[in-house]
Amino acid sequence: MHQRGRRGMYISRRALRQQFDPRTYPREAYLLCKLQWGARGRNWIHWARNDEINDYHVERYFLEQIFEPRNYSFCDMTWYLSWSPCAGCCDIIQDFLEEQHNVHLDIHVARIYYAHVPRNRAGLRQLARYPGVNIQTMNVEDYKYCWDTFLQKEGYFDFTARSFQLEIERSHSTLEEIIAGLHL
Repeated sequence: MHQRGRRGMYISRRALRQQFDPRTYPREAYLLCKLQWGARGRNWIHWARNDEINDYHVERYFLEQIFEPRNYSFCDMTWYLSWSPCAGCCDIIQDFLEEQHNVHLDIHVARIYYAHVPRNRAGLRQLARYPGVNIQTMNVEDYKYCWDTFLQKEGYFDFTARSFQLEIERSHSTLEEIIAGLHL
């Protein structure tokens, strides 16, 4: 039996390790989100993964099933994605932002989703140029932030992003080439 996209405030250590290590290629996509309404609003954190029942990628699932718009305040949203958005999700994100003018979205990705597919490259390039969007690969500080923020504070966690620094740099170069239109 398939489960609906799981979600919550804290992610398990195992899921974080398996999903965000750029040396691995899991089938699922995970999204870790930090959201703040207004300049003085409290941070709200959440995580989600693909909704297998409705065949929703995690970006669509989050925007359609979890996010609750509030028209009266500006929203800063930061996503940490285990995979970059596919072309279809890039379109969904842009459509969402066209409706939600008060949302600014920073996207940090652990790895690039099918970088060799022209439609995915074009979608990422277009999304990166969209007003109110910033897209980049995760760096060592992003991994540390996710571990400090999205994991419960119990026990020792022996996973460090420095062990895959080369893969982080490779993903960064690939995304920069895609955004610049150099990756063919």
